[in-house]
Amino acid sequence: MFKYISIAYRQLFSQHSFSFIYVTSLLGVLGISIGIASLIIISCLSDGFSNVVNSKLSSIDGHVRVNNYYKDMMSIDESTKILDILNSNSQIQSNHLYTENHAMIKNGANSEGVIVYGCYDSALVNIFNLNHFIDLGTIDDFDTNSAILGSELANNLNLSIGDEFYLFNVNDIIRKNKINALPLKLNGIIDTEFLEYDRLLVFINLKTSQKLFSDKDSITGIISRTYNPMSVNDLDFAALDEYPVHITTWKDRHSGIISWLNIYDIPIKLIMFLIVLVSILNIIITIWMISFERKSEFAILKAIGFRVDEIKTIILLQSLVLTTLGCIIGCIIAFISLFAQHKYHFISLSSDIYFMNYLPVFFNQIYFLLYPLIALLISYVISLIPASKIANYSPAKVLMYE
Repeated sequence: MFKYISIAYRQLFSQHSFSFIYVTSLLGVLGISIGIASLIIISCLSDGFSNVVNSKLSSIDGHVRVNNYYKDMMSIDESTKILDILNSNSQIQSNHLYTENHAMIKNGANSEGVIVYGCYDSALVNIFNLNHFIDLGTIDDFDTNSAILGSELANNLNLSIGDEFYLFNVNDIIRKNKINALPLKLNGIIDTEFLEYDRLLVFINLKTSQKLFSDKDSITGIISRTYNPMSVNDLDFAALDEYPVHITTWKDRHSGIISWLNIYDIPIKLIMFLIVLVSILNIIITIWMISFERKSEFAILKAIGFRVDEIKTIILLQSLVLTTLGCIIGCIIAFISLFAQHKYHFISLSSDIYFMNYLPVFFNQIYFLLYPLIALLISYVISLIPASKIANYSPAKVLMYE
């Protein structure tokens, strides 16, 4: 085998009198390198982007919500029975009571419409993961007088840690023409890099929420965290069939974003794959040219005893050598580029649009193996045609015209 590789390599990269073939070979390697590198880089960046978006969506919003099917609120007695069933589900990590209401927040002349979550302090970490998003202040000491706001909301209201503001029950103002407000102190500011969340979310103690919204004996529902958020739609909730509840997952609530991620991911990878395919075809053309230019050498090899299958092996090895070199160089380029992006964040993003400040990287070793293997397989299959044709040249006819 080493003999065949030596002949294949010498024909590809011999510079004497065949400089055009030499340059063409290098261009073929360059094409494969760029194609493989692009495919790996795009795939790792795409996965990194999707993973971060999915992680943030599932973290800040809870994995599963159980609400009353017919009413906006759920009684405490009803929630106790459902909570017992959910706590016995081995696929669920944590369950908490919560309230969700629309309200108005006011600080001096500044006011904003907000979404208010009421929960106990344990839910801040176990459900909403606020310990990962806290920017200023703290989520500790979450008593009935404290609140946690999104960074954009706090900025719009000119609020700092320790400042006092008022939270108004909008429904009482609209329906009852009654002002119902509570003074609260800003305890912490979170920055999720999701503009919608950072501009709208307010977290207060569950008891405070029930007092402000006059729901002392009821809650909005139960919010849960699972062990595997990506498989949340596969959970079995058959035990809740006898209860009038509506179950939604984070994937249901954000189906539009998830669909968008899936839609944009496929065509980009397809385009990159076509680039690799074109590069492989370029290599095959190079092999044709090399074989045609050196047909006299193949004729001599056959004349001195090389079999047809041995000639075919040499030609196939030429194709595989070029493809392998291109794949190795492409993988090196991809690794260096991805490492640089991971460490130095050269590609920045607008968090207002993309939910993050820079394009994250997910190093998936499978891509570094799978894409080169596919390229080698395609190169081998396509090269069979010219290899079979050239290997069957008649030495007598070839040498007669040389």
